[in-house]
Amino acid sequence: MFSEEDIKFRIINKLLKWRKWGGSHTENILGGLPSHLKGEKITKKVIDELVKSQWLFAMLKTKEIHYSLNTNKKAEIEGFIKNYIEKHKPTE
Repeated sequence: MFSEEDIKFRIINKLLKWRKWGGSHTENILGGLPSHLKGEKITKKVIDELVKSQWLFAMLKTKEIHYSLNTNKKAEIEGFIKNYIEKHKPTE
């Protein structure tokens, strides 16, 4: 079962890997999620929260919503990723 935090991590991490900051954007932010989560309310809620917190910019381009990471929130975003990875690190 995926939590909101797991979905948030996958979306943010994908955009980080693709270097989608500021003017560089993509509509394909759900590609890294399992298919059963792509149309779910929890996924929509996470995306809405990321936009509200201004971690993501949402722009209507070519009749689809495109997303990019907010460079002004870079420290917060990278902190979240670091904390998530540390929290989910396998114990030996």
